[in-house]
Amino acid sequence: MSKVSIIVPIYKVEEFLPKCLDSLIGQTFKDIEIWAISDGSPDKSLDIAKEYAKKDKRIKCIEKENGGWGSVIEYAIKNIKTEYFMICDPDDWLREDAVEVLYNAATRNKVDFVRGNFYFVYSDDKKEEIGKGFSYPEIFTPESGKVYREDVRDFWFLGPNPHAKFYKTKLAKGIELPHHVSYDDAVLYKFYIANCKSAMYIDEPLAYYLIDREGNTMTDANPKIIDYHRVIFDSTLKQFEKVKGDKNKLLYLMFLELMYLNSELCRIFGKKYNEYRYKIYPMLKELVKRRRLILPYVNEYNKGARRLSYYLLLNPVTYKLMLYYFSRVHIKRYNH
Repeated sequence: MSKVSIIVPIYKVEEFLPKCLDSLIGQTFKDIEIWAISDGSPDKSLDIAKEYAKKDKRIKCIEKENGGWGSVIEYAIKNIKTEYFMICDPDDWLREDAVEVLYNAATRNKVDFVRGNFYFVYSDDKKEEIGKGFSYPEIFTPESGKVYREDVRDFWFLGPNPHAKFYKTKLAKGIELPHHVSYDDAVLYKFYIANCKSAMYIDEPLAYYLIDREGNTMTDANPKIIDYHRVIFDSTLKQFEKVKGDKNKLLYLMFLELMYLNSELCRIFGKKYNEYRYKIYPMLKELVKRRRLILPYVNEYNKGARRLSYYLLLNPVTYKLMLYYFSRVHIKRYNH
């Protein structure tokens, strides 16, 4: 049996898939299997994967009905038998020793989760920059090479994207991922970290994240992204009781994510966002109901005006007015 499975969810990526697969079969760590799973892709992506499978028996080609990224990952986690797995989106690729570095870190240090660094790359091949993915560095910036145990939940405050992340398969079993939506990597990441007892960060770029291709959810300006986030939000609350340990810290993270989402929507849509802001209110209201559990973290991590604004955003009387006010401020800041 192989030691590591690499899951490649495939949908309309025929232009990018060869580079991804070349990076996987060329890994210095050879004891892998590659799950190339077509999510009902209508293009030639699956044919490309099958051609690669003829040359390398470690590639498993699977075709399923379309259900979105989450359905592919859920299917793969349910069926893989290896001790560890990774996810490599088909428009991205890995450094040639990425699996070796992550596997050695996990096994030598006996940790449940290892996260490496990654590059942001662009389709014109002219720009490459390190994207650490420290979503909230004012709360948590991990030390490279340190094993985290008691404070492993702080890893929640890092970016949830799947790049250069190394998972232990048994700890991911049973995590429910939404289907037919984007951003569901956040659900996998949050509840996987909830199941962990140890984690480690390696400050080396091990993956290449193509950030500007058409259809990339990082740059999507479709109003549906608000509905996607609502599904992710509801899925997180639904599985909330599965969290072990300090689950209230997760509520605080959800609050921060919602504030960040509001800011990003102002940047993307400008004044047009006023037509959509009402969709944010129900999510914020759910957190307002739990304000007693969130406010200790507001006090711990914030001071002055920011602390006051968060108190007002979590107040059942003022939360709508404050969200409206901050939306106006953000829209003006982005020169819309």
